[in-house]
Amino acid sequence: MAKVSYCGNKGFNCNAAERLKTALFITYSQVPLCDSTVDIAVFCLSLMGTNLGEFLAEANRVLVMGGLLKIAEVASRFENVRLFIDALSSLGFKLVNKDTENSHFHSFEFIKTGKAPVNVRKVGLQIKPCLYKKR
Repeated sequence: MAKVSYCGNKGFNCNAAERLKTALFITYSQVPLCDSTVDIAVFCLSLMGTNLGEFLAEANRVLVMGGLLKIAEVASRFENVRLFIDALSSLGFKLVNKDTENSHFHSFEFIKTGKAPVNVRKVGLQIKPCLYKKR
């Protein structure tokens, strides 16, 4: 069973509701965790910022080598899945599993194989904004 470490403690959650309860305001690009202390990082419908490359580089920083990165996002946000996977490869991750068969959601599993580059903007990681349909 994977555990999340907060510089020695047993758990940490970047959920916005949890942050409001404790008045700890952070961004996904600067989480208060030590380097190489996390076994798994999960981004589920949370790559909404314009700096998502920084979010994923931060996940790389806190993940142990061989750590697991799981991503689930709305399928319509991906114009080119191959470019997304290539960008993650440039950030130090190797794809181990993907599910792009679902018409509404895509999910990916990567393992950390190396460090992210210092300048993540050069990677050019982008996905389209999430468009909500009026019902």
